[in-house]
Amino acid sequence: MEQKAGLLQSEELYKYILETNVYPQEPEPLKEIRAVTASHPQFHMGTAPDAGQMMEMLLKLTGAKKTIEVGVYTGYSLLLTALTIPEDGKIVAIDRNREYYEIGRPVIEKAGVEHKINFIESDAIAALDKLLEDHDNEGSFDYAFVDADKPNYLNYHERLVKLVKVNGVIVYDNTLWYGSVAKSENSVPEILKEARTSLLKFNKALADDPQYILETNVYPQEPEPLKEIRAVTASHPQFHMGTAPDAGQMMEMLLKLTGAKKTIEVGVYTGYSLLLTALTIPEDGKIVAIDRNREYYEIGRPVIEKAGVEHKIDFIESDAIAALDKLLEDHDNEGSFDYAFVDADKPNYLNYHERLVKLVKVNGVIVYDNTLWYGSVAKSENSVPEILKEGRTSLLKFNKALADDPQVKISMAPLGDGITICRRA
Repeated sequence: MEQKAGLLQSEELYKYILETNVYPQEPEPLKEIRAVTASHPQFHMGTAPDAGQMMEMLLKLTGAKKTIEVGVYTGYSLLLTALTIPEDGKIVAIDRNREYYEIGRPVIEKAGVEHKINFIESDAIAALDKLLEDHDNEGSFDYAFVDADKPNYLNYHERLVKLVKVNGVIVYDNTLWYGSVAKSENSVPEILKEARTSLLKFNKALADDPQYILETNVYPQEPEPLKEIRAVTASHPQFHMGTAPDAGQMMEMLLKLTGAKKTIEVGVYTGYSLLLTALTIPEDGKIVAIDRNREYYEIGRPVIEKAGVEHKIDFIESDAIAALDKLLEDHDNEGSFDYAFVDADKPNYLNYHERLVKLVKVNGVIVYDNTLWYGSVAKSENSVPEILKEGRTSLLKFNKALADDPQVKISMAPLGDGITICRRA
């Protein structure tokens, strides 16, 4: 079955992500529902498997038990949710067309999870309003997923923010709408225009080309200290080593969802991701920040100090393997960290991973930066510049090892230069 390439990757890079990170960990029932959907004329309406992998991660991190789905189609995302939530979990699944749901229902039934689903054949606004008539439903849902008619996204959002609890998650699909939101109206096919107009309004309401994502969703919500540390880093010869702001936005969400308080950072540079973490974790949170070069850290340190969060940081100037081994000498550190972020020398990523899975607790998160390595992981070795080859070789090995590692569940997100999010299983 052919998969449409994601908007932020080339065809070859998208295929690499699917084949090395998504398909190896995709449960058999999901493969089956993709197969039965493939011959349907509207097969493109199905949830993308890489998006599904991220959604599974979010469901696990939130411990979701009571969820809503607006727009079901044949049920890939519905089945994914049903497989992920606990045995006594419940999904309110709303779609105006039961016929599509019946295509995938035999697979859902075979998977033994149909009892978790309350399918409502209805206009979604009417169904959501019905839920809101019972005040006990307000703030009672852990998670919601929306993949329905785009002109109504704002109407759905207005209702879902009342139904989903504080620190719960709402996921909206297709918000880039085939990339049309970043194009001029004249260049967009007529069939896409109505939804494009709706999504431009919706995206702006939530945030109030990749540049579109930064300007409409990332920069408006980026705290001033992070803007400042980006500015002081911009003139540095190695400025490209800084964490991408869109990746940082995802990391902030992960820190919040996990309630992270005790964290590790391997590779600090000038401190964008370090400052982001320090701003996000509680006042009494702590970060063990490891880098062999204190000079870079000192560039961003005045911003960190000004932001009033330096007291959360224990900066260790050291080789990272030595520092991690030192932490492991104290057995109380094993399984005690909530979160780790790694953006350091790529040949040592496997060595860092070996140690971090011991230090991070079950259901904790480890994030690895640069796992797409300028897209080189999806290219032939001969086509890759010499300067990228060592890192490419290391990351090919690392990405495969993560996909095969039973200690973690992963999601590779094409943010920045690629981040791989691992949930400690």
